[in-house]
Amino acid sequence: MVKYYFIILATLFTKISLGQFLIARDTISVIENNYVLKMPWANGINCSNVSNIDLNFDNKKDVVAFDKPTLFSPGRYRCFINMGTVGQTKYVAAPDLSYAFPPGSDWSILLDYNCDGKEDIFCSVNGGIKIYRNISTPSLGINFVLERAILNTDYNPSGPPSVFPIYASSIGVPGIADIDNDGDLDILTFSSGGFYIEYHVNESQEQGYGCDSLIFKLETGCWGKITEQGCSVSLNEPCSPKPMPFNIIDHSFKDNRHAGSCLLCIDANSDNLMDLILGDISCDHVQFASNTGSVTSALITDTTKFYPNYPAVGNTTRIKMNNFPCAYHVDCDGDGKKDLVATPNVSGSENIKSMWYYKNTSATSTVNFQFVKNNFLQDEMIEVGQNSFPVVFDYDGDGKKDLLIGNYGYYSPTNLKAQLALYKNIGTPAQPSYSLITKDFANVAVQNLSHAIPTVGDIDGDGDIDILLGTSSGQVHWLEHTGVVGNYTFHNNPFTFTTTSAEAAPQLFDIDGDTKLDLMIGTKNGRIAYYKNIGSTTVPAYTLITNFFGSVDVKGNINVFGIDGYAVPFFYKENSATKLLVGNINGQVFYYDVPSVITNTCNLIDADVNNYNEGAQAAAFYEDVNNDGMRDLFIGNGSGGLSFFSSKALNIGFPENSLQNANDQITLFPNPATDRLQLKIDALEFETGTLFLYDIVGKEIQASVIQSNSQTFLLNNLNSGIYFAKVVLSNKAKTVSITKKVIIE
Repeated sequence: MVKYYFIILATLFTKISLGQFLIARDTISVIENNYVLKMPWANGINCSNVSNIDLNFDNKKDVVAFDKPTLFSPGRYRCFINMGTVGQTKYVAAPDLSYAFPPGSDWSILLDYNCDGKEDIFCSVNGGIKIYRNISTPSLGINFVLERAILNTDYNPSGPPSVFPIYASSIGVPGIADIDNDGDLDILTFSSGGFYIEYHVNESQEQGYGCDSLIFKLETGCWGKITEQGCSVSLNEPCSPKPMPFNIIDHSFKDNRHAGSCLLCIDANSDNLMDLILGDISCDHVQFASNTGSVTSALITDTTKFYPNYPAVGNTTRIKMNNFPCAYHVDCDGDGKKDLVATPNVSGSENIKSMWYYKNTSATSTVNFQFVKNNFLQDEMIEVGQNSFPVVFDYDGDGKKDLLIGNYGYYSPTNLKAQLALYKNIGTPAQPSYSLITKDFANVAVQNLSHAIPTVGDIDGDGDIDILLGTSSGQVHWLEHTGVVGNYTFHNNPFTFTTTSAEAAPQLFDIDGDTKLDLMIGTKNGRIAYYKNIGSTTVPAYTLITNFFGSVDVKGNINVFGIDGYAVPFFYKENSATKLLVGNINGQVFYYDVPSVITNTCNLIDADVNNYNEGAQAAAFYEDVNNDGMRDLFIGNGSGGLSFFSSKALNIGFPENSLQNANDQITLFPNPATDRLQLKIDALEFETGTLFLYDIVGKEIQASVIQSNSQTFLLNNLNSGIYFAKVVLSNKAKTVSITKKVIIE
């Protein structure tokens, strides 16, 4: 199986604890339409804020998309490392790097405020702006520290100071750029009580601090002399009275706050004046606003809804999405010129094609954005729209396990339509390879379901595999296998029940040991309902036993999610014991022991299995797919993609047959290194050995035979950066395999 990239986490090579599984991030080849996806397990993207940052210290700008899976879920950073040459959009996903970013919600954009060449984080907090400073180094890895818990401004700079937080709607995105061309970052944001744009100027340069300080004052409450309302911009508006500060304590403007707009500042015609690209909630387009004023007095004199086809050159594909498109100025192809990426800023809009990429083809410092594709990055990954619920089973009886993925829905102009995506295993039992057969397996789309959460099993005893689908209505539908491969009959809620807390995330599992498949249904309130199969082996029938099986409750943070949990269960047998994994709204995967007396309380082993959190509304499926006798883990999430963790992955840690203290007995030095690396092995006898060196994305750089307990390896003029050295030692009794992070300067 092809190995994936490595992660920069201090916990990577720690011993396996009771609640951890011997798996690590891995990959399986995936083919769609005769094309091999470059990053199939990249977790999907729906509605996101897009930024540049150098993630691997190679002096090339990579891409981070801060994805907001739903209105009720926390955001997740999706990291992509630029592997292309100049002018080429070629990326590899680096999902483990997302763990180095601080938690976020609502919106998050990356910009360098202190001119150190490293992008910092500006993100939403309590209707204001929070800032994290980027302190990343090659030896430290990606790292951020809190710089400002909330950003303040002086609303009365000409008189007694009136210092309050800068208001920034949690629904929109403020415009953060160097508006006055003095080298520090200023802020444009809609006022909390109206439709005017406030301009908060950063006085870091004026006060002699260079660009590394955050000292703001209100310059004007009507920048550009425009108002925005009802998807239209009004010009030459008189300035309103001086805006009052937004008080996050008394929320005095709660009823009149501007609902939400995205402001992108961009000097489109290279006149040193910032123009705007505005997106607004409930609008299906962006507006370009041309600034013809001055640096000290902005004046918007023209707007258009036909952008980026303004002025009219090249192709005619303008930004137009179902709801709330926003634009981001980022370099996508590494040519040093910033391109344009447009994405929806809310869920329920475009999802499988929600990253619209426009290349900047201008030969000057102006911009000329030409449409390239509407699925930038998404075209290289498994992407099934809103949410993903994986199931692995042999759908065609060829002895190999195929992949079925349910979802909340694919975008359509009227509503999200739930479907099933089927990927057939065209590899071998030991080395699977998935090829897309259809994204509407069994014609589920015609049923107009909201959510299609699948579970599989032979519930009618006819020797083939049936499919049950849970929905957001709390009902369970039956796709009965007709005996012909891929052919199913749809039965609408045949068991005539509705869960008390919709939605229904079902699993067929014999929980009571009577050889009949019961229904264990995760529900929206974070609990699991147990419906016992009281029918026969050929005619299933279900009756509710309890809505609170095992006292399992995986609600999220009540202050964030209220009563919601969105439990998605996966029961399985480990020898004679029953185990349970449960994904929840926050992206956690819980691990329980299920008692032999099923009326007793389940024992919580771990509330965060292996510390994996791949995104909100986690859905776990734990099954051996590579025929090594050990289970592998698929995790779906609200962004419509998948992650895969394998028992065969390179960086699992110590296998059971390795020595107790091997990590202490194998030393690599110096670290950081320059042109050579010394290996020292203490008190370990081995017959064969190899030292593998990998770069940060898992590409093997060199492999060298280990011939003695003390040996020097030349580093072949490698570039500075982070690498991983894997030492493998074997004899007749055992194998030792450890991996260590190495810094090369």
